[in-house]
Formats: sequence, structure tokens, C-alpha cells
Amino acid sequence: MPIEPNDVPRLPEAGATQKPSDTADHQRFDEMLVHLTPLGCTVPYNAVYDSNGNIWVAGKGGLFKICGQRNHLLWSQKNDFPKRQAAYSQVIIHKDSIVYTMADDNSKLTEFRILDLNGEKKHEQFIDGLVQSLVISPNGTMYISKQLQGEDSIVFKTSFDSPLGWEELCSDDEMAFQALCIYDDSLLIAACAQIPVNMYSKQCLKWINADSGKVIKKVSTEGKNDGEIFFPRKMHRSQDDILLVDKTGRFIKFDKNGQFLENSAQVDAYLVNGFCLRGNEEATIVCSGVVQDEQKRTLCDDWLEEIRVDGKSKWRKK
Repeated sequence: MPIEPNDVPRLPEAGATQKPSDTADHQRFDEMLVHLTPLGCTVPYNAVYDSNGNIWVAGKGGLFKICGQRNHLLWSQKNDFPKRQAAYSQVIIHKDSIVYTMADDNSKLTEFRILDLNGEKKHEQFIDGLVQSLVISPNGTMYISKQLQGEDSIVFKTSFDSPLGWEELCSDDEMAFQALCIYDDSLLIAACAQIPVNMYSKQCLKWINADSGKVIKKVSTEGKNDGEIFFPRKMHRSQDDILLVDKTGRFIKFDKNGQFLENSAQVDAYLVNGFCLRGNEEATIVCSGVVQDEQKRTLCDDWLEEIRVDGKSKWRKK
């Protein structure tokens, strides 16, 4: 039987796929703050500055302390088998202590460590499940979300000074808690995606009472227009506002009440895994992407880069 024209699958129309990058399809040696790949810091997710100005970076390759002035490696705790590590390694600082998590994808366990600024271990424990986000309030309450494994998504909390028992703060069987942001001692903000989580999931930001776990309000919706979000990867308080980066590469700013303010910066989609703020106008972004080297060979590269987040970003086409 002859094949009819309608029987032949049609290719997607122009614009149905992600546009090619015009800024990060080459190795960005001139723009890099730190080139992480040669250090063994593969697939980085988060970074933080300590009180001495040094940068701590967490990724599948392990935990790395880098001199913030001369950009060379000071200390590291490398993973021998980075491919076995789960996504979303966390690193934050509290009371001049480094709080670090790494998770094993096979055992489904997260190793939680508290270190001093020299890398010496002060506390260690194992958490059942894969931690996806970790934040600490000014009063020392720690909150975590986990990658979804059962029917319910749960936010847990415990005390930094005595981190021995994690108790449930809130749970949801329809929306998964993903990236977390602490605004102050009483307000926690969570990026949520509808279960089962996929690229078509409905999304929102939830304002949560950090003491009771009660949801105060829901903000935003899924999408790529102004004020909409598409899987936020990292969120921070910025002065009196909230700044997040999502998979589209937009740095989106909301006020404390959840009102959209502006897109503070824009980089390539899917390039930034996390960021940390440096003052109110600059951020250090944690990048991981497929690029071309000088011989036009395709490779995976990881690096840190500085960017303005005050609407004056210099991210430009080469």
C-alpha cells in the first residue's frame, strides 16, 4: 500500500527546540573566574565565599576550597567515583563553619558534614534519601528538601548546634519541594513542581511559615515570560528581595510579597547550576556545559564566572 503524505512524521517547526548558544558554545577562558575542570571539580552545583574571601565549591567531583584572590586550589576532598554521585551537592557557610552534603546515587544516602575553614571535620552523619536543597536561617535552623522517592515530598528541619534529629516541617503529595530559600527566621520560600516531576509540570513558589510549616501563599506559575518560572535551580535573599536563577538562565527578582520586579540578568539556558551573591550587584555563577575547545572539539567544561545582577549584565554575543 502506498505511503500517504499524512503518514510521514513531520519535523518540529522552527523554534520548537532550544536555540543554539551564541555565547557559551566556546570555552570561556577570557570570562572565567576559576576553571574548575582541571581541578577535578566536575559537575559543580553550588559555591559560597567564606569570611577570608576563599571560594568553596561542591559538585560531583567533591568539595574544593579555592583562593579567592589568586584562584588556585587550597584544599580539596575529591570523590573517587564522581559518576556515582547524585546531583545537587550543597555547600553553605554558617558561623564560620562549612556545611556540605554529597549523596550516593546507588545507596540513596546523603553524607552530611560540618567542617571548619581548614577543612577539618566537626560533625558527620548520614541522611536517608538524596538531599536536593539545604538552607540555614540566621538563628541556626537548618532546612532540607530531598529528591522525591515516595508519594510525599517533605521539608525537614533541625538545629545547626545539635543536628541529631530531623523533624518534618511540611509535606505535600501533589507538589515536590525542590530549591529552598531562607528569607529570615520566620519565612522559608520553596520552588515547587507538580508530581510526577517532568518538563510539563505545573510550578509555583510557596511562601512557608518557617516555624509551623503552614503555606502562607503561592506565587508565580510555570513559563518563560516575565514573572514566570521554569524550574528554579537556586534562590537567595538579595537585600529585601528574592533572586533566583532558573533553567532558562534568567535571574528573576521578586519582592518579599511575591511581586515580580525584574529580570536582573540573562545567561544561556541550562548553563548555570547555582550561584552565590557578592554584595547586591554581583554574583558568582556555577557553570557546567558542553562547549568547543580551540580545536573545535566538543567537551564538557565546568567553571565559575562573575556576572552583574543589577540589570547591567555584560553577558554579550561574541
